[in-house]
Amino acid sequence: MLMSKFYKRIAGVCIVIAVAASGFWFYARWYSLSPLPEGVQIAARLPDSFTFFDIGANTRFSSSVRKDLGSRLGSDAISYRGQIDLSDDNPDFLQKYFPDIYQLNLQLNYPPRERIEHSCIKLTYRYSQKVGVPFKYVEICFSGYSGRPLYCNVVVSDAGADVINTLYQKYGQPEELQISAGFTGGRFWKKHDDVLLVSVKKDHYDKPEYHIMIYYVNTLQELLDIEHAQARQRQDRVKQAVNRAF
Repeated sequence: MLMSKFYKRIAGVCIVIAVAASGFWFYARWYSLSPLPEGVQIAARLPDSFTFFDIGANTRFSSSVRKDLGSRLGSDAISYRGQIDLSDDNPDFLQKYFPDIYQLNLQLNYPPRERIEHSCIKLTYRYSQKVGVPFKYVEICFSGYSGRPLYCNVVVSDAGADVINTLYQKYGQPEELQISAGFTGGRFWKKHDDVLLVSVKKDHYDKPEYHIMIYYVNTLQELLDIEHAQARQRQDRVKQAVNRAF
């Protein structure tokens, strides 16, 4: 009887250890970055540009980064692979004013009308106003290879003017955009090829809504370069397999 209890206790301890180990494996798996293609290296550091809650061009995604953002923005939804759309639902605007970013967006979504997914880590915040910040929506996307941010998408309503004043104080005078259909105004800052764009639209109640996009162009180009290298290596492996077969 005593021996039976002893073995039951040992079995219970083993189960606890197994569950803890599987939890650690799950955690490590989802927080690990995608491996780089053979022979491909990424820059140790990129030029600094714009920040959002201390997230900048050289920030690397980690559990501590996510925890810090959660303390400021509230609960998030996280995904580890998905589409990347830089157009903010208006590709014509992007094509007219930012043709370089428009071309990046085309490459990220080629071929057209297909669901193209990338190795990325995407954090989405929809309830930040409940924790006392003026953001209706926040989306931050990190590269799945380097862990650096690809873009930040922030929507502000009532406090939009205050946000713009803060940006003026931090980054100086922006370049102005002409008013176009669906917009009541826009301005942008550019630094080391990265772009901070503020466009003003009307919401469903005809009130101004400020859409803020930070495009980390250097990291976006880095992601495309990695994906192109992967595609070439896949083609080479297919050719080698065909040559071996015939």
